[in-house]
This record gives sequence, structure tokens and C-alpha cells, in this order.
Amino acid sequence: MKGNIELSTNPDEGQLEGERNQIIEEKNTTPKRYHNDKLMISSLLIATIVTFLIYTVPDWVFLEIPTRNIIHEILVFIGIENFPIPTLDPNSVIPDFLRGGEFPFLEATTQTPGIHIPSTNGDYWIVKACTGMQAGGLLLAIIMITEATWTAKIRASTVFFIALFIGNTLRITFHLWCVSFLVTQFEMDSETAFYWAHDVSSKVIGFFGTIFFALIIEKMDVPIIDQFADWLDWMWWRLERGFAVFR
Repeated sequence: MKGNIELSTNPDEGQLEGERNQIIEEKNTTPKRYHNDKLMISSLLIATIVTFLIYTVPDWVFLEIPTRNIIHEILVFIGIENFPIPTLDPNSVIPDFLRGGEFPFLEATTQTPGIHIPSTNGDYWIVKACTGMQAGGLLLAIIMITEATWTAKIRASTVFFIALFIGNTLRITFHLWCVSFLVTQFEMDSETAFYWAHDVSSKVIGFFGTIFFALIIEKMDVPIIDQFADWLDWMWWRLERGFAVFR
């Protein structure tokens, strides 16, 4: 009786099949990067500390002043009257709303620059948080701990910092233009206008801006999105297996 299945008589085919199966098994048993608890915990800790230091140690006045100056020029160019406020009065008490905010660190000093817009009868201070270095500190820290060459890290940090300065300056300009527009066109009081033009919209702009900056860094051959993914995968992997034993 003849069967419908022909058995191979070529011994090389069986050998190749065995090699393929061995490769597949090796791939399935190779530990992932996020399986390394020490690496994940240390990288998270270092990124947190570096972010904290980048944001809190400098006063960032050297970034606040050029930001204010460019915003002033752009507002004048688009027809919104405004006047630079060089510094807070050294002899006056710094207003409470400029102190700390959500952070236990002074957000403004007597050197903090500001802008006065007559159409809104408001003074707007370019404080530390306005520099964008909250998200900037985080991304710079992750650049440092991501696996990449130092040449790529320096290049990515430089390009990112320039992009952050330009993007953040345009963002604040938009906020102040929007405040003036809401006050003059809709007769909204300046505090409510500032809430909608700045407090609400900055959350949306900040979210998409952070994604945009992360993509720029990725293009500079520093895979920080992979680093984020490793942290998330590690957290999920640990939740599934518990936290009693670390490798």
C-alpha cells in the first residue's frame, strides 16, 4: 500500500530543522532587558535624582530673561502693546502666588523678569516653571541613562534644548496673546482669561509637546522611548510575579 506522505531521505533537512528549533528556543529563553531588576531600579533612581537636580539647583534666570525678551518682541510684532518688567522690586515682598506653587522651591526671585500688558491690566512673570525645564529636566535625565553613545547623547541634548527654548517661547507667547484676545474681544476678566488661556491649554500643549520632543530625541539616535517601554514592561512584569524576590 502506498501512502500519500513522502518521507524525506535528505539528512540535511532534518539537521536544518533541528537548528531552527534550537534558535527559536534560545530566543524564547533569552532574558529581556526589563527582567534585570537592578538595572531597572537603578536607572529609575538615577533619572529621578538627575531630574530633581536639573530643575531645582539652577535658578534658570539666564533662560527666563531671553524668553521674556523674545516674547516681548513677538507681541509687539503682532500688535499687542506690552512693556518688559526688568525685575521684581528688591525692596518689596515677593507675592505669595509666585512662591513655590506646586513645588517646595521658590519659583521667583527679585531677578525674575515679567511683562505688563495694558489691555489686560496684568503683570505676567516668566518664572522657573515657565522655562519648560520641568519636562526638560526629565527628558535630559533620561537621555543620560539611555543606552547610546555619548556623542549621540550630547547631540540629542543640544538639539532638544534648542527646540525646547523655541517651542516654549512660542507657547508662552500664545498664552499671553490668548489672554489679551479673551479680555478685549469677549470682555472676560483677566484672571478667568488667564485660567483658560494658560492653565487649561498648557496641559494639552505640554502633553503633545513632550511627545514631540521625545520623537526629536529618538531621531538623534537616543532611544528614550525604548527606555520608557522597558520601565513599563518591568513594572507590569513585576506586578505579575510579585515583589518578594528581585534579581
